[in-house]
Amino acid sequence: MNIEPSDIRNSDTRDVILDLISEVTKSGEDMEEKETRGDKTTDLKLYIVDSSEDLQGRFSKAGLDVAEDENTKKAARDFFQHVVIEEESVNEDITFLKVTTPRYERTDEAIIIDRGDALWFLTTELKEWLEDTIEKVIKYLPQLERVYLPSEDLEDSMRGIVDSEIAGFTAEYHSQHKDRDATLQFHGAETGDLNTAEEAFSATPTRIEFNQKNSPTTAIQGSGSNNGFAKLESVRKGSEGKAADTLLNISDEFVKRDTEQFEVNADTSWKLLEPGFVVDEFTSIELHSPERDEADFLDEELEEEVLSKNRYQYGRWGDDTFFVYDKEHEEVFELGIESTELVLHARESTTALSLRSFCRTVLDTFDSTYSVNKEETRVEAQ
Repeated sequence: MNIEPSDIRNSDTRDVILDLISEVTKSGEDMEEKETRGDKTTDLKLYIVDSSEDLQGRFSKAGLDVAEDENTKKAARDFFQHVVIEEESVNEDITFLKVTTPRYERTDEAIIIDRGDALWFLTTELKEWLEDTIEKVIKYLPQLERVYLPSEDLEDSMRGIVDSEIAGFTAEYHSQHKDRDATLQFHGAETGDLNTAEEAFSATPTRIEFNQKNSPTTAIQGSGSNNGFAKLESVRKGSEGKAADTLLNISDEFVKRDTEQFEVNADTSWKLLEPGFVVDEFTSIELHSPERDEADFLDEELEEEVLSKNRYQYGRWGDDTFFVYDKEHEEVFELGIESTELVLHARESTTALSLRSFCRTVLDTFDSTYSVNKEETRVEAQ
């Protein structure tokens, strides 16, 4: 990145965003000549991350803990054993992160901002490099999990950007139930193309591109993805403030919708008040697929495609209930099969980290047709 820690010392979040936006600011002529959108350009990238504990100032130590933990999966141990993580505090809420890979003699940088409700990782490094450095730091630290939006929440969030229109998208369909996969990519999308993709192929968006106007021409080009990722590709000179507001609003909307779907608000407990009386307070997440009208083999499909992965240990109770242990987040939750629905029940130690991760796995790799709905129940003793 073309920025040093000293450049943003004592800056607030908006000032940092504006400094980084300067790297993607273009003249009106350059905006008009820009014909393609892709990962080979300098973009301002934002990873929106949920964190179970405060890691600022401790990223290097957290990485070493993973590298030395024999119970951690080998890929995570190997990664932290072969990189050097450095962190410099800029102010109370902002740190400058460097991840060096000695083997390739390169260093990738990101600015981490504690927003209170989420961590921001901001960077202008190339995406293909970030996949092997910054993204793996987020992926392999058990305290971190990128926020996640089901497709309908992603679409609503991106359509809510003021003065904007959808300019392209990636939509996917995959179902273990039907053994069918499809990925559609549209650039220069027109009104109705998203609906056509869903109606014709049952494909739902995982990434949406937008063009945003600023009196009256296109001034900002960007995109948002359902895995807690947003980027600004180009900003017309003079529209930097509007672009900063857009990035802030996208993050707020993503975090709000992620919280609505996955945060465990209820204090899950079973308390015996007197013989025969129990208070039961819990959070459940329901996954429903309109394509499934029967579930004769749903339990077997889940065992083979999801629960058998190295991430999980599980046991069964009866024909339709699994007790699942997420080894990465060290949390337990209950998974029930109710007709064609999957229902996740939080236990006393469960947080959004493990519930979100499981739903992400189901939607991304098992069956993209599931919708997500959270229910919170409190039963008071009478």
